[in-house]
Amino acid sequence: MRKVSVTTAAQLEATAIKVGQIILDDSHYLTCWGYMQTAEGWRKCDFVTNYDVLNTMLRAIEDKSEAVQMAIVQKLEHMEQIPEIIDFEAQLGEAVLFDNIAFSLERPEFNGGDWADYTNDDCYYIRRAEPVTREEAYARGVEHCMQALGKSYELYLGYLELEFDEDSARQQADLADDMKYTLAYYAYRQASENK
Repeated sequence: MRKVSVTTAAQLEATAIKVGQIILDDSHYLTCWGYMQTAEGWRKCDFVTNYDVLNTMLRAIEDKSEAVQMAIVQKLEHMEQIPEIIDFEAQLGEAVLFDNIAFSLERPEFNGGDWADYTNDDCYYIRRAEPVTREEAYARGVEHCMQALGKSYELYLGYLELEFDEDSARQQADLADDMKYTLAYYAYRQASENK
């Protein structure tokens, strides 16, 4: 198999994706067309990963794992053309749901940085996938939220340092809402105590 070099940037974590199609070629990488679960619902995304990560993903979905594995094995054994596509939506009637997995995602970036702009947050490299329980996935989501709030408060403090007035600093840091401002303060304080 041919190895391709890709650098990645802008890390993200997700706990559920759906894969409708997988594209196989003669490289060590797979391209998956599917969806990523976001706070707003399912968003169409493309994913690139390697066989090791796919193997971990397959082990984590017990209910459809065998059917998915058989579809992949059959295509690999009888590859007539390159690239070859496996259409799970056509074969199984729906996209394959990979949930209760912590996905470490990164946006692809070409040396000049052009790919990241081209993909428009619709393409990610799956660096790692590790099975998690529902409780662990929930805790990771809360932790991610706390980190984002803490960063917003840090941004607010930065605006104050630049001599913005209180209201403008809160507005610029997206903390105009009193409840969000209070939560951000406590998230920042908690992060500072844990350092």
